[in-house]
Amino acid sequence: MKTQIVNRLFRLTFLVLLGSMVMVSCNKDDDDDDTPPVVILDGYYVTGAGTAVSSLVDNGLMSVARNEVVQEDRAELMEIYMAVKGGADGFNIVMVSGSTQKTYGPGADFAEVTEPHIDEPKLGLWRGALAETADKFTVPEDGLYHIAFDSELMIVVIAKVEWGLIGGATPGGWGDNTVMPMGTFDLNTITFEVAEVTMLENDWKFRYSNGWKVILDADADVGNVDAGVKVNSNFGGEILGQFNVDPLVAGGENFGFETYANYKMTMTWTLGAGHTAAFEYVSDAEPLPEYPDSLYMIGASVGSWSWDEVDLPMNATHSHPELFWKIVWIENGVADAGFKFAPTEEWGLDFGKDGEPTNGVWAKGSENMPEPATSGYYMVVVDLENETIEVNAPTVYLIGDATGTWDPVPENLFNVDNANEVVSLTKDLADGNILMFATASTLACDWWQAEFMILNDIIEYRSTGDDQEAVIVTAGNYTINLKFIDETGSIIAN
Repeated sequence: MKTQIVNRLFRLTFLVLLGSMVMVSCNKDDDDDDTPPVVILDGYYVTGAGTAVSSLVDNGLMSVARNEVVQEDRAELMEIYMAVKGGADGFNIVMVSGSTQKTYGPGADFAEVTEPHIDEPKLGLWRGALAETADKFTVPEDGLYHIAFDSELMIVVIAKVEWGLIGGATPGGWGDNTVMPMGTFDLNTITFEVAEVTMLENDWKFRYSNGWKVILDADADVGNVDAGVKVNSNFGGEILGQFNVDPLVAGGENFGFETYANYKMTMTWTLGAGHTAAFEYVSDAEPLPEYPDSLYMIGASVGSWSWDEVDLPMNATHSHPELFWKIVWIENGVADAGFKFAPTEEWGLDFGKDGEPTNGVWAKGSENMPEPATSGYYMVVVDLENETIEVNAPTVYLIGDATGTWDPVPENLFNVDNANEVVSLTKDLADGNILMFATASTLACDWWQAEFMILNDIIEYRSTGDDQEAVIVTAGNYTINLKFIDETGSIIAN
């Protein structure tokens, strides 16, 4: 009996020990879960209650950006596109380096840019110092934002993103975005789409908020680049297949359409994946009006009424087949005065004016154009769509980096010196490129569509061609002379 009790106690003790071993074993298995630990990569993260990213995860990791100045990656320049709620929730930028983490927010001078550079986005832009602080970056309204900063300069920029189309293929040409309205705001995905737009057989790009670039520091001398640090606010790339635009490249090459038609254009941003774009054929476009490829002037007031004695081709206007223009010397007081136009150097399809002018603009008709009140240079514009002919004093501007602006400002307006048969400008210039363009009330086009250069002492017009060779000057005072009477020019350092 004693032996049985001992045996029972032994078996009970063994079972208790075995159960304990099993329980310990189960607990050990729980500790050795196969789920891998979360690895936080070194880098810079955007995170905050105003975004869909509340922790340090890949979806908030910023990527290396191109410096727009040289269109090459700059290791210190980081960027990300992120949907952000308007209001106080905001976000921070967090730096991770091994076990070290630093949280950054707006520095003392971080503020809205109320007068952005002509090439910068226009729908909301903020710039300033990055500071180590828990204070948050905030935005005034829901939307997609481009966030970029430079870890060497410690400058951050935030730009509101509303995508559009721009280029010779688009309704606005290269001067103005064709807006792609934003769909429903969502922290994880946002689509910008224009349901139907007519696209010409020409070049184009995606550009947001009417800007080409965002400037962090225009004068920073970094990596032997003395023109600053900037990020692209446009996408180029290539069209793969019939309807897919991939990959999108910041500041990339222009896209090109080969078929004139109406298209649905879509740009989609997705958290963690970035942007994708596509276009879809909708319908054939209305047939384009047929205009001549060339237009010529003839008449005693511009040289002669004989096609054998005068050769005055007008300049075609890029992306505007209906427009022709020319700065030409027109004489007063010659016998059999007047002049006309024709699409070829022969009679038959020639034309002139009808009636009397309004502010130098005539209706197109069959009468000879009259001689001017005085001999001199005149800007002549023929608009075949609106059937008008303009003859007024020339208006020519110098623009480019060397002038400090790409806008037509009064101080860059050429002087018309008819006494010396020259159109000229004397001006201090910085290092950089220059170019010239003509304007007129009926020359309804962007500046680059009527631009020209002085190359090898000859005035060369862009017309319908590609970008012209750049003319670069070094800092100094210059006189630029344009002698349209023989199509020669000079750039003289004083």
